[in-house]
Amino acid sequence: MEREDGKGEGQTVSYNDKLRRHAQYYTKNLGLRAFPCKPKTKKPATEHGFKDATTDPDAVDFWWNGTYLYNIGIATGNGIVVLDVDAKHDIGKYGDETLAELEQQYGPLPDTWMCLTGGGGTHYYFACNDPALTVATDFLPGLDYRGDGGYVVAPPSLHESRREYEWEAAHRPGDVPLAPLPDWLHRLMLQGRERPTQAPRESTADKLHEGSRNDALFRLACSLRSKGMSEAGITAALLAENQDRCEPPLPDREVEKLCRSAGKYERGELPGGKAPEPPKEVQPLQIISAPDLQRAILPPVKFLIDGILPEGTSLLSAASKIGKSWMVLDAGLDIAAGEPFMGHKTNQCGVLYLALEDSYSRLQNRMNKILGRKAPPPQFYFTTKAPTLDTGLLETLDNHLKQHSDTKLIIIDTLQMIRGQALPREAAYAQDYREMRMVKEFLDSRGVSVIFIHHNRKMKDDGDPFNMISGTNGIMGAADTVWTITKERNSEEATLHITGRDVEQSRTVIRFDKGSWTWKAVGAADWLEEQRARLAYEESPIVKTIKKLLDQSPEHKWSGKMSDLLEAGRFIAQAYIAANETALGKAIKNLEKPLFDYDGIVHSSSSSNGGNGGKKHHFYYQDLSQFEDEAPPEQTFVDLPDDGSATPFDPARL
Repeated sequence: MEREDGKGEGQTVSYNDKLRRHAQYYTKNLGLRAFPCKPKTKKPATEHGFKDATTDPDAVDFWWNGTYLYNIGIATGNGIVVLDVDAKHDIGKYGDETLAELEQQYGPLPDTWMCLTGGGGTHYYFACNDPALTVATDFLPGLDYRGDGGYVVAPPSLHESRREYEWEAAHRPGDVPLAPLPDWLHRLMLQGRERPTQAPRESTADKLHEGSRNDALFRLACSLRSKGMSEAGITAALLAENQDRCEPPLPDREVEKLCRSAGKYERGELPGGKAPEPPKEVQPLQIISAPDLQRAILPPVKFLIDGILPEGTSLLSAASKIGKSWMVLDAGLDIAAGEPFMGHKTNQCGVLYLALEDSYSRLQNRMNKILGRKAPPPQFYFTTKAPTLDTGLLETLDNHLKQHSDTKLIIIDTLQMIRGQALPREAAYAQDYREMRMVKEFLDSRGVSVIFIHHNRKMKDDGDPFNMISGTNGIMGAADTVWTITKERNSEEATLHITGRDVEQSRTVIRFDKGSWTWKAVGAADWLEEQRARLAYEESPIVKTIKKLLDQSPEHKWSGKMSDLLEAGRFIAQAYIAANETALGKAIKNLEKPLFDYDGIVHSSSSSNGGNGGKKHHFYYQDLSQFEDEAPPEQTFVDLPDDGSATPFDPARL
C-alpha cells in the first residue's frame, strides 16, 4: 500500500516525489551540491560519486525522475563542514558524550542545521571555507567531520535500518541560519585527538614483539654461551631481558627452555660458528569477526591518479612501439608535479623511473617534448641501470628510498629487465607470481607503489584484451591494477582498458597527440561507440530514404518492394543506396533494431500473390499518436496494391 511518508512497501511514486522535492530545495534554495546514492545506503550511485555532485536542476530532475529511489548525497566542502556525532564509538564511548564534555569546556554549539541520521547519530552543518578540513574519522571519540572531498546523506533518505534521515524540528534549513564553525571546534578538527600531557615515553624502537621474541632471545642465549657464560648466568640474563624488552614478556618456563637449548653446547664457539635455529614460536592468526569488520572504520582507497590508478602494484601492458613509455613518463611527470593526467586529478609524490631500455639522451628528448616550456618536477628521478631481483634490486631500491623519502612511486620499464632465474623445477606461473609478489610485498611494507611496464603478445584476443598480456596469469594475478592498450593497425586511436581490485573496469578511447607528445582521452569507449553508431545511422542513405518516404506517405506508413525502395533512394538520397535488391534486403535486416531504437520505425514483410510476386516490405512508426494533429501532406507516395503490382515511382510527388 502506498504511503505519503515513503515508509513501507509500494512507496515508489510518492516517496520519490518527496526525494525529488528535497533535492531540488537543497540545490536551488540552499546552494548545496547534490548527487544520488544507492537506496538505503551511503554508496554513490554515479561513477564518480561526490565528484558528480551539482546544483544543476536538470541533473537533479534526471536523477530523481520517479524511476529509482535514490538517497540524497550532499557534497561537503566548498564552504560547508559537517560534524558527524556517531551513535557509539568503538571504545564504547558515545559521540554525544564526547560532545557534551567539549561543550562544558568550550561552550555550547550555536544553533545551526541539524540532521538526525537513520543510524541514530547527528549531523551538525556549519559554514567554513578552510580547505585544510577534508575528511576525518574519530578525530575525537565518536566524532567525525566531513569537509573538502567528503559527503553526507540528507533527509528524507532511507537508512539501511529503514529509518528516514530527518531534520531536527527546531533546526531545519530555513528555520535557522547556517552557523559559522566555532573557532574551538575548528581548532580541534585541525589538531585531531587532544591528548593529555604525559611524561616522555620510553623508546619502543628496541622492543621485541610477538613473532620475534623467541628468535631474538635464543640467539642472545647462544651468543652468551659462545662467550663462555654458564647456563645459570644465561638464564638470569634472559629473564631480565625478557621483562625489559619483550611486549608482552614470554612465560619464565619458555625462557628457561631456550636457555637449556643453548646450554647443551660446550662453552666457546658453537658448531660451525653459527647459532642453531631457535624453537619456532606459534603465531596466532590475526582475525576479526564479521560484525566487527562491518562496524570497522577503515581508511578509503588512496589514488595516485583519481579513479584510474590506486596506490599499490600496477601493470601497464601494450604492444611494442605503441607508445606505452610515452604514457608512463607523462603520468609520472604529472604525478611528481601534482598536475592532471588525461583529465584526472593526481596526488603529488616523488617518482623514481627505472627506464632500463632507454638512454639519458632519449629520455631527455622525450621529457622535453612532453613538458614543452614547463619546468621539470624536482622530485622525479631517472635511472637507466638497475640490478635484477637476483643481484640486489630490492636492496638498491631500499637505499634509494632512504636517501629520497619523498619517493612514493617507482616505475619499472620494463618488467623483463629486472627478472631473475627460475628456481629448480619452478613452473613459469610460479616464477611470474613469485617475482611480482617479491617486489609488491617489499614496497607495500614501505608504503610505496610500483608500476611495471610489460609487453603484449602479438596474438589478438577480441574477447578479453587482458589475455594478450605476455607471460602467464601469474603476472596479472599479482597486480592490484592492470592497464592494457590495444590499437588497430593504421588507426590513430587506441583503447585503454583498466581493471583492478579497487577500480571499476573501464574502456577509454585515447589518441596520441603529437602536438603535445602526450596521450589524450577521447571519451569512454562505450559512449563513443554509441555516438558513432548513431551518426552512421543518421548519415545512412537507406535511413534517409525510409524516413522521407514515411514523412510523405498517408498515415506515415509506406509499403513496397525492394526495387521500389532502390528507385526512391536514387531521388531522395541522390545515390544508389545498395548494389542490388539482395544487398538492400540484408542492409534493411541489419537496420531493423536501430530504426526501432532511434526513431520507433517498425519493419515487416509479407509475400504477394501467394508468395509468387516477391516480398512486400512495410515501414511504419510504432507510435502514430505524434502525428494525430498534423494536416495530411499535399504530396505523398502511394502504397502499392496488395496484389503486389508496383505503382511507378514518381519523383514529382516528392
